[in-house]
Amino acid sequence: MVARFSLLGPIFQLFMIVSGSFNSKFLHTDVFEELEMCKSIQYNFRISEITTFSLIDCGRRCLDDGDCRRFMYDKETKQCSLYESGEDCITGEDVNRKKCFRLLSVCTEVNCTRCPIGYYGDQCQHIIQDCSDGYQKSVAPQKSLLSFVQPKVNGVVLEVICLFKYGGLTEIIHRDALCKETDFNKTWNEYATGFGNAHGNYWLGLENIFNILQNHNRFKLSVEIIYDGYAGHLQGYYHHFNISSANDNYTISLGEFSDHAQGGPGNSLTNDTFSINDRPFSTYDRDFSNNDCPVRFNSGWWYLDDPVCSRANVNGRRPEVGVPFEATWHWQDNLGTRNEFDIINLRIYRD
Repeated sequence: MVARFSLLGPIFQLFMIVSGSFNSKFLHTDVFEELEMCKSIQYNFRISEITTFSLIDCGRRCLDDGDCRRFMYDKETKQCSLYESGEDCITGEDVNRKKCFRLLSVCTEVNCTRCPIGYYGDQCQHIIQDCSDGYQKSVAPQKSLLSFVQPKVNGVVLEVICLFKYGGLTEIIHRDALCKETDFNKTWNEYATGFGNAHGNYWLGLENIFNILQNHNRFKLSVEIIYDGYAGHLQGYYHHFNISSANDNYTISLGEFSDHAQGGPGNSLTNDTFSINDRPFSTYDRDFSNNDCPVRFNSGWWYLDDPVCSRANVNGRRPEVGVPFEATWHWQDNLGTRNEFDIINLRIYRD
C-alpha cells in the first residue's frame, strides 16, 4: 500500500505540472452548435483530426503543429481537431461533449514564433487594425482566416473573417446558406455594435466599420454573390466607400461602381434615381426612410426616402413560403428577382 501511494504521488505531481503548463499556453473558449455543413467553409477547415489519449495530449498535438492555433476535443470519442485560426469552436454534435481551446502563443526566451492570427511582434504585443493592415504586414498566409483586429487604439478587439489576398479584405457582412440562419431584423443599437458569429453569419457593426475607415484615407466596398452551388460567382466593387459617425446616423458615401472582369452582380446601390448615396442608416426602431422600409425589408440598411426603399437587401431573410420578395435577400441589378443564394459577402479594403 505504501509503495502504491509513493508511485501515485509523482504521477499526480507530473499531472499538475503538465496542467499548469497547459493553462499557460491555452485559453478555454466556447463551443457553439452549428449546422454540420457550415463547418466546410474554408476558415473552419481542420488542419488534422486524430484520436488522442486525453485533452492534454490534444493540446500537445496543437503545440507540435506549427499551423495550429485552436483545437476542439471530444470527451467521449477522444477525437482531437486542430484548426489554423479562430477563438471559439462550432459543432453539429452535442456541445457538452466538446472542449475548445485557443493557443495564446508559442514563444522562445527571445521572441514569439507563433501568434494568434492578427497579432504580431516579438511578444505578440501588436494587433492589426484591419485585414488590409494584416496583408501589408504579412501576418498570415494569403487565404481566408479568422483574425483578430483592433480598429481603434485601445479599443475593442474583434474577431472577423479576413481574406489575406488582393490587398487584404475585411468582411463586414457574411451570409452563408449552409450555416444556421441569423436574424438580421435588429435594433439600432445591435446594428451599431454588431451581431452574429464569425464562424457563421454576422454583421460587423456600424461603429466598428466606422473605426476601421478612420485608419486609411480611402476604402473600397467589395460585393460577392455566389449561387447555384458555386456555379454562379459574381463580384464587383464601389470606389471610395465611407460612412459618417453615429452623430450623423452612419450616412453612407459610395463612389463609382465596377463589375469584376469575369462577371459582376451589377450596380444595385447607386443606380440612377435609386442611389443610396448620402442616406442615413435605418432600423425598425429608428427609421429615416419615411416608407416603413426596415419593417418591409425585415432588416436594417441605408434605405431611400422612396417607396422602392432599395434595389438590394443583403440583410434580408432567406426565401421561404409566405415571405414577400422585398423581405428576402436579393440584389436586383443583373439578378432581377433571384433570391436563392449560397453566399453574400460585403468586404472593405484599402484603396
